[in-house]
Amino acid sequence: MTSHPWSAGFETLPDEHDYRVDEIDGRVPATMRGTLFRNGSGRNALAGQWFAHWFDGDGMISKIRFDDAGIHYRNRYVATANYQDETRASQIVHRGFGKMRPYGILGNAFRQPANVSNTSVVMQGERLLSLWEGGPPFALDPATLDTEGIEDFGGVLKAFSAHPKIDPETGELFNFGIDYGAKTTLTPYRLDRGVLTRLPPVVLPYPVMNHDFALTARYMVFCLGPILLHPLRFVLGFKSFDRALHWEGSKPTLILLVPRDGVGEPRWIETDAFFQFHFANGFEEDGAVVLDLARYPNYGTIGEALRTYWRSAWPSRGMAALTRLRIDLGTGKVEKQAFATGTANEFPNIHPAYAGKRYRYAYFAANPAQRESGLQQQISRLDFETGTVTTHDFGPAGYVGEPLFVPKGPGGAEDDGVVLVMVFNSADKRTDIVGLDAHDLAARPLFTARLKYHVPYPLHGTFTPRIF
Repeated sequence: MTSHPWSAGFETLPDEHDYRVDEIDGRVPATMRGTLFRNGSGRNALAGQWFAHWFDGDGMISKIRFDDAGIHYRNRYVATANYQDETRASQIVHRGFGKMRPYGILGNAFRQPANVSNTSVVMQGERLLSLWEGGPPFALDPATLDTEGIEDFGGVLKAFSAHPKIDPETGELFNFGIDYGAKTTLTPYRLDRGVLTRLPPVVLPYPVMNHDFALTARYMVFCLGPILLHPLRFVLGFKSFDRALHWEGSKPTLILLVPRDGVGEPRWIETDAFFQFHFANGFEEDGAVVLDLARYPNYGTIGEALRTYWRSAWPSRGMAALTRLRIDLGTGKVEKQAFATGTANEFPNIHPAYAGKRYRYAYFAANPAQRESGLQQQISRLDFETGTVTTHDFGPAGYVGEPLFVPKGPGGAEDDGVVLVMVFNSADKRTDIVGLDAHDLAARPLFTARLKYHVPYPLHGTFTPRIF
C-alpha cells in the first residue's frame, strides 16, 4: 500500500453488514427522515491484485436509514454475473473498463466489459435501480437490497447511463445510452409511470465516451468532448476500453441539444475542446441554454488519476473547475464564466426541485486553490447570484464524496435543507455520515454518525423520504 493518507479509502470492504449506528455526535433534525442509498466500487481487488481502474470495482450499495430510532446502516453487493463468477474463482474472469481477462489477446477478443453495476442508483416505483454506463440497470429490493435481476424493459434498452434526470414538475425520468458498433449511437429514453419510451436515436460523428447530460424545459443537452475510442483495438482484444481511449484536442467539444419530446431534429454547436464528467444543472432563459458543469481542460490528468486511483497523488493541476456556459440559441455563440471555487471541483449537486430551472446554489467537492495534490477534503457551496463560495473543510484526516442535498420539506427556501456527505477518516480508517446545514455550510456539522467500518469511496447516490 502507498503512503498517501487517502489510499486506504479505496480498500475493499469484503463483508456485508447490517447494524444500528451507535456513535452519533450532534442531533439529526426531526425533518431528516428517509433513506439514503449510495453506490460505488466496493471490491477493488482480488487475490491481492488491484483492479486496473477505479471503474472496474464491483458495485456495492449502502443503505442509510434515518428513522425515529436513529440511523441504521446496511450494505449489499449487487449480485451481477461478474461479482458471482469472480467470487467463486477468486480471480479476474471478465473484462472490465480497465481490467483484462487472462490469456492475452485471445482471451479478450470480442468480449464486452462485464456489467459491474457500480455507479449510481435511482428509485423507480417500488424498486431501486442500480446503474452502470455500459449496460442495463439491475433491479433491487430497496428494503433488503436483494438483487432481483437485470431490467432491460422488455429488451428496449441496452446501455443506460448512470445519470438519469427527473423533471420535478412531471416526475418523468430522462436518460440515455451510448452503443458502439459500425456507427456510434446515442439513444435518449423517457421513463414515465413505469413505461419506457425510446426517443429517436442520434448517430454520433465519432465514438466518444460520455457520462452525463443536463435536462432543461425543452432539451436533453450533452457536451461531447473529444475523448475518442479506438474500436478495433478494443474489440480485437489488444486494449481495454480505458486504454483504447485517446484525447484529440484538435477536435471541438460538440454541444448536442436533443428535443426531449422526441419531435424535431437535434442541434449541434461546436465550442473549444474540454472534457466533463458531471453537470450541476441546466436551464433556459432569454433565448439561451445555461449549463453549469465541472469542466476539465482535457482528459489527461483525470484519466491517469482514475487509472492509478489507490496509488495516485491526485494532482490538482488539470482537474476540473465549476464553470457556467451560456449558449445563445440564436447565434450558437458559447460564453464561459469561471468562479473562485478552488481546485478539483467535482460531484456538483443541487436542490432536486430546481432541476432544469433557474437556481442559485450548487454544492460540490473541492480542494483549496493552493493545494497541489490529494483527494478532495472540502464541501463547498457556490452562490451563482453573488459568486460567493462557502466551504466546510474536513481536513486534516477527512476525505469527502459527493454531497447530496436533502430538502427539509416542500415549499422552503432553496438552501433550506441538509447536505449529506460520506467522509472517509484516514486517522482510523472508518467512514462518517455527516449532515451539514445547507444555509450555513461552514458551521459545525448538524450531526456526524460514525460507521463501524470504512465504506470504499462511493460515487453517486439518491435520497428518498420513504423509510425502507
